[in-house]
Amino acid sequence: MNDTSAGHLKSNAVGFWPLLGQAIAMISPLGAVAATMTGSASIALGSLPLAYLIAIFAVLFWINTPYQYSKKIASAGGFYTYNRNGAGQYYGSISGYVLFFSYYMTYTNAILFITAVFIPGLFEIFFGITLTAWIWIPVLIAIGLLVLLPAYLGIEGSTKYSLASSIIQIALLVILSLTIIVIKGPANTLEPFTPKPAGGFGPVFVGMILAIFSMSGSSAVVSLGEEAKQPKRNIRNALLISFLVTGVVFVLTSYALTIGWGISNMNTFAQSNPAAGLTVGQGVPGIIEALKYMGMPMAIAMMIFAVNSLYTGSLAPLNSAARMFFAMSRDGIAPKVFAKTHGKYKTPHVALVFIAFTGILVSLIAGLAMGPFNGFLYLVTASAVALFIGHIMTDISLPVAFKKFREFSVLKHAVLPAISLVLLLIGIYYSFFPPTYPTNIAIITAVIFMVAVAIGINVYLRNGQRKMPTSYESDF
Repeated sequence: MNDTSAGHLKSNAVGFWPLLGQAIAMISPLGAVAATMTGSASIALGSLPLAYLIAIFAVLFWINTPYQYSKKIASAGGFYTYNRNGAGQYYGSISGYVLFFSYYMTYTNAILFITAVFIPGLFEIFFGITLTAWIWIPVLIAIGLLVLLPAYLGIEGSTKYSLASSIIQIALLVILSLTIIVIKGPANTLEPFTPKPAGGFGPVFVGMILAIFSMSGSSAVVSLGEEAKQPKRNIRNALLISFLVTGVVFVLTSYALTIGWGISNMNTFAQSNPAAGLTVGQGVPGIIEALKYMGMPMAIAMMIFAVNSLYTGSLAPLNSAARMFFAMSRDGIAPKVFAKTHGKYKTPHVALVFIAFTGILVSLIAGLAMGPFNGFLYLVTASAVALFIGHIMTDISLPVAFKKFREFSVLKHAVLPAISLVLLLIGIYYSFFPPTYPTNIAIITAVIFMVAVAIGINVYLRNGQRKMPTSYESDF
């Protein structure tokens, strides 16, 4: 096997459409409907569409920061390289590890959710079959390795697969939504776009925070900067268009599912089937409505592509995490072995294998120690905390960077990131406080990791007096 080549990814490998596929795959449309939208509905109730509509405007502030940076810098390091250029090597290195941790934990929570929560729930609800308690363990190992395979073999194939999958997912959601809306006829109303069903703006706002999280994944595409064709144009376009497309689809879907389920019945939406003993977040209301309004063929299609959505939602963070780790290794702040690229496929294969194998182990430990659902909540919460902190750090560095670039705009580089920062802080508060099990353990884990990274990098840079190389990013 040719694996002695180091330091160079395959340039000009992916154009706009595969980049769009990577961005949408990280959002995981059907997977988000199954998981995040269900969680948002448990809070916003019949005002779920309003929560998603407001979230669209909030996410515009969120993605402004990577959008602005992507005009100037294209690198496998993504946010790590952005922050390094903006606020220095120490700051950038910390943010790099924080966001690497987020992508890593996204991979782990996704494969655990697919195998130990979602698939068993489908079998129980639709087929009345309770799977053997331990069966998820070998399935998780198999899924984890299946996610690794296309990532290892090349970015072109994995992003094209993600694109095809994303198109089908969006088509299924649109078809189901329009069918429900047409069938409900006179029941269609603007009431779900008011706070009345939720009992006020408080629950709507908390539901909006979860909705924001479901649309936030597109920014991971920035880690493909060295492999993209015309990266400074195509990456920012993929960022914006993926957000706009999925945002519109989520609003449409949330409205249709609310009308289809019944505005006054949305307090049962998250449980989906209380008789099955499911807890909040484990139900599959979208698939139940597909069965009700379009029959078993549509329900089966939704099942298959929901699993596939979660699969590509594991593949996308694996690709992004590996490239960020590769870039940090190349720059000397991670073990050099992870800077190797495959001689034939030009992928960061050592980083990919390390993340996949250790990620499988972490998922197994979390699922066995806490139970599958609590293990998933632990992993996804740790990922979310790191994601929010990483984006806050990038919002802070943006105005500093663009003053260096001598292209500073008060609106684009100060006001908008400041609004994003405030929204992220509010999101942290409403999403994680007061912390309950296993959220409390996840927050502690993320904080310990970030503090350890800050101390470790400080010691390393001081002792080694390292100066980060700048030859690998395409920037100003």
